[in-house]
Amino acid sequence: MMCPICRYETEEGKYCEQCGARLIIEDKAVFTAFKEQAAASEVYGVHQGSTRYRGSSQGEKEMPVYIPPDIPFHTAGRQHVEEEAVSNPYWESIKLYGQIYGDYVVKGLKHPIASASATDGSQLLNATVSMLLYVLFLPLLGYVTLSFDGAILQKGAFVHLVLKPMGWLALFLFLLNVFTFTAVKLSNYPGVKLKEAMARFGTFLTPFLALLVISPLFLFINSDITTVILILSFVSTVITIPVLVMNSYKRKKTGGLDPLYAILLVYAASLLVLALIWDIFTRYLITSL
Repeated sequence: MMCPICRYETEEGKYCEQCGARLIIEDKAVFTAFKEQAAASEVYGVHQGSTRYRGSSQGEKEMPVYIPPDIPFHTAGRQHVEEEAVSNPYWESIKLYGQIYGDYVVKGLKHPIASASATDGSQLLNATVSMLLYVLFLPLLGYVTLSFDGAILQKGAFVHLVLKPMGWLALFLFLLNVFTFTAVKLSNYPGVKLKEAMARFGTFLTPFLALLVISPLFLFINSDITTVILILSFVSTVITIPVLVMNSYKRKKTGGLDPLYAILLVYAASLLVLALIWDIFTRYLITSL
């Protein structure tokens, strides 16, 4: 008898002497399962199993005996690997979003004005990720710059100089978005939505986020250059982005607030918030360090 799996010539029996595969299946449930497997294996172009009938020596009714289909090793191995290599859906989602966000960043770097003008509320998630990265990198890089310059940092300085400022910076950035949205609504485009204005804000933030990313490279040349880049990135964010967001909307309101006064109100409100945050932060540092 030839084994249908490894093609080894073996003696009569239920199991192959070389690979141990079952040669004859008499159980009806297993017989049915093998038939279904044989039918499904047609897509691989392999030999289908055959059915034989064997009667007992007491003259009982003949019952079917199914011989498994001839599935080559490479096909069986491929099926096994495909079943084993089922991708993690969460990991696949992360990779897919990474590609989407990467494309968003590249477009924002190449053509920030054109990309932001075409951005709507559907890009809010990508814009939010950019803002969170900005909030993370700015205090962290400031701390790294101080450490690189040899500044004496007391115990707990990371919490006081990085983690706490992240919260204040996140609050300020959100308020700056709200101020910009209000200016657009009062002057240029009364139908603007907050999430759309925030999405455009995040798109314009991409070049300044890129400045933060490359700033550590200058630590090995001169740490003062890194400090200038950090300050430039923050000041440009406050001064430039609100104006760019306003200009990305075509004016549809003739009797509204003049855009010049609207942007001046944004600057005044931003400076007021910064002054309050700075006062609270410095008092906190004095009492904590």
